[in-house]
Amino acid sequence: MGRVSAPRTDAVIAGVNKAGTTSLFVSLSTHPDVTPSAIKETRYFLPARYGQPLEPFSVYEQYFADAPERPLRLEATPSYFYGGSAVAEPMAAALTNPRIIVLLREPVSRAISFFTYQKVRLRFPEDLAFADYLAAADRLRDDDYLDPENEKYMAFRGGCYADFLPAWLDVFGPDRLEVVWFEELVSEQAAVVDQVATWLGLDTERLPTTALSSENRTTGFKNKSFQNFALKANDRLERVLRRHPEAKRKLRARYYKVNGRAARDDIPDAVRSELAERYREPNARLVAQLDAAGVALPAWLTGQARSAELT
Repeated sequence: MGRVSAPRTDAVIAGVNKAGTTSLFVSLSTHPDVTPSAIKETRYFLPARYGQPLEPFSVYEQYFADAPERPLRLEATPSYFYGGSAVAEPMAAALTNPRIIVLLREPVSRAISFFTYQKVRLRFPEDLAFADYLAAADRLRDDDYLDPENEKYMAFRGGCYADFLPAWLDVFGPDRLEVVWFEELVSEQAAVVDQVATWLGLDTERLPTTALSSENRTTGFKNKSFQNFALKANDRLERVLRRHPEAKRKLRARYYKVNGRAARDDIPDAVRSELAERYREPNARLVAQLDAAGVALPAWLTGQARSAELT
């Protein structure tokens, strides 16, 4: 895939939720040639996903106004991916030499992580069972997902990557869109961060470290009221905390020590098997799409591709 050559590049991590977008954003933001957005998720282009108009582009520019002008600007709003062409087209028109990064994760594990994260964010009761959550999501129609409030039900739907990827490839093409696999990002941190930085035209020798920054881990809580306060404080202070990442890490570690606990949902094997079966068809379409775009398959899709050849 082609390297960046324009005087400035606008790079966007466009998806998906619970696939390492925050960690990659923070890691790339440490490069001296990168101007990160004041908050990770500007969500500037997100209204287009719901059929709503965008604000003047000057609003987007403000997310970078307080930082030095550098060769590459970076933001990360993982919900963009699900907007398809409605989001990709205005993004391509507005940004300078745009480069899009999409992180994808094995969809069953992503769905479960997404569900647990929604509960940690206090959007569902702690005792809600995954099967009941899936049943509620199944009752929603396509039009229901035009309501941003229903984003929290995207555990299964959000893993049907084949429904959304073609639009991004149509708008940007394989030269301006990079697919990154969460599993490789975790297991081969330095190599993947290096690879993405190189694709963006960054000198990897100037990266302070290619070790992946551990961010946005789904961590449970002991006290609900304290968690609610912490979530609101984090949202309110994000602009400040993004400028002082080390201070943020220390505050987060102290908070987890006081109010954190392991966040884990015991998902019955039957439910996991049902999810895997649900993803069989969209995964098969994804294999074809990636092959056509010249993107190497991850291990969790390679097995599916072989199965398809035998049937």
